[in-house]
Amino acid sequence: MRIELTQAFRDAYPGGIFGALVARGCPNRPRAAAIGSDQRIVETRLRERFPGSTIDVDPTAIAYASHFRRFGVRYPVVHQAKTIIAGRPIQSTSALAEVMFTAELDSLVLTSGHDLLALRDSLMVDVAGAEDTYTRISGKEQVPRLGDMVVRDTQGIIASVVYGPDFRTRLQDDSGAALFGAWCPIRIPAKVIEAHLATLADLLRREWPGATVENPHILRAGGA
Repeated sequence: MRIELTQAFRDAYPGGIFGALVARGCPNRPRAAAIGSDQRIVETRLRERFPGSTIDVDPTAIAYASHFRRFGVRYPVVHQAKTIIAGRPIQSTSALAEVMFTAELDSLVLTSGHDLLALRDSLMVDVAGAEDTYTRISGKEQVPRLGDMVVRDTQGIIASVVYGPDFRTRLQDDSGAALFGAWCPIRIPAKVIEAHLATLADLLRREWPGATVENPHILRAGGA
């Protein structure tokens, strides 16, 4: 799939990165069946790395917090990680989402999941304009925050940083192929995103040994 950064995104977020990972042959199911031991490792690692509220001073958490604070909201992945640190197990609404969530918690890199077959043609990494609107995964119509990072296909916005994925391209019960996006409008080292997508790819292969997982796409606003 072709993915491009618009000039508007490059100008607004000169340190921004968008990473994408495509996986096929991974039929969704209600819960992940094969990565339980990996999830326990991530849970333990979070609790050991971030006793108390020390997660708030992690460089990745700080970077995302600065972006979300600009729009008057908090970074949800840190909040979710804190529930795991407090003793909650990793779980989500489907196996594809659960695999994504496991990798996301481990790296704190904001990630979205989309049904690959619902995406239309190429993707454009852009910024939200005054006339933009899209339907959130909840089914609610949403005007994204002006200037926020968004990704579009030829039918419209598929997600924004602040408000998350859309309804049209959401992962569904019968999804068998997915595109996962790593959203980094702020300055996070490319090696962090690369490691995150490598972890996600490994988890996908563990959960679906027959899956085809492509090499990740890493697009940098500042060039190579």
